[in-house]
Amino acid sequence: MTSAAPNDELLSRIRRKRADMDAFLSAAQPRKRRLINTTIVGGTLAAALTAGPAVGGQSFTAFLTTTLGLTSPSWRVLCAAASVSSIAATVATQLLKSRNVEEHVARAQGCRAKLEVLDLGLTIGQLDPAQATAEYLKCVEDSAFLADA
Repeated sequence: MTSAAPNDELLSRIRRKRADMDAFLSAAQPRKRRLINTTIVGGTLAAALTAGPAVGGQSFTAFLTTTLGLTSPSWRVLCAAASVSSIAATVATQLLKSRNVEEHVARAQGCRAKLEVLDLGLTIGQLDPAQATAEYLKCVEDSAFLADA
């Protein structure tokens, strides 16, 4: 009975850590996707908004000003919108990098997979508890960034 209690405690810890990983990933993965999409869309939109006046020149901007019924030249509106798009892309990129979102998601996914293997190995008796404990401790160490999240 002495070996069952430590295994039960280890399994309980593994399952709690898996739940922590699931909670982190359920918040971090959508955030990562939003930041990446903002970077792509913002950069593309900024390029598209500046391409019209650059390629079409004054005749294009005069046409656009008339068509939209603007009181100021359309290039000002296009440049302002391009600036906002570019700023959004830059901020999203910086947030993605400065907060290590991609790295943390990848580490959490790896740790979660390892914890799942440990859970299954211990549950079906195919894994030595000492080895499982050592692997669990590595996961705890690798997921220390969760304390900051």
